[in-house]
Amino acid sequence: MLWAVLNRLEAMALLKDLVDNDLVEPSYVSLVQVDSKHFQIQMKCDYNKEQIQAYTKKHGLTIKEDKDRKYLLIFKM
Repeated sequence: MLWAVLNRLEAMALLKDLVDNDLVEPSYVSLVQVDSKHFQIQMKCDYNKEQIQAYTKKHGLTIKEDKDRKYLLIFKM
């Protein structure tokens, strides 16, 4: 699957907003560099999927869980 990921500033702003809105616990979140200019947010599956899904949809983003439900990815399609 191909997708356009967030640039570093977008990813950092999104992560800060998720933390500020108590949607994620910062100790369970990482910013993953996909290539030299693009990042995605990856978090362990200790989160409220419905709240995060509503938030990301409002901001034009997509979420995807891995098949083992260990991680949630947030990115732009």
